[in-house]
Amino acid sequence: MISFRPTNIQQFAIEAKLNRLFGAEVYDRLFLGFEIVEVVGDELRAWSPSEHCAAVIDIKHGAKVAWIAQGVLNRPIRKISVLVRGLSHNGSEQPVRRRRGFASRHSGAREA
Repeated sequence: MISFRPTNIQQFAIEAKLNRLFGAEVYDRLFLGFEIVEVVGDELRAWSPSEHCAAVIDIKHGAKVAWIAQGVLNRPIRKISVLVRGLSHNGSEQPVRRRRGFASRHSGAREA
């Protein structure tokens, strides 16, 4: 499957069109910090700064976002997936926070 990341110009164009379509109030509430991570096949994958914004964009405004992105990127977008910033769109590759065990935290050894 072909995968690509939009250029900064394409990202800015999508943001401007979203702002114009939804208006300043809705854009500022939901789309500030919205970033397209990549397009894989006909799926647009994006990040949003909060879980609430990601859910509202994905469920309520997904079709309009896809329509705008399709026009800017000049390729079909049939599905969008919006997650909280930093999460992986591939379920098997979720980021893992490494935790040190009890012994290594309390052994008195210093980390470099």
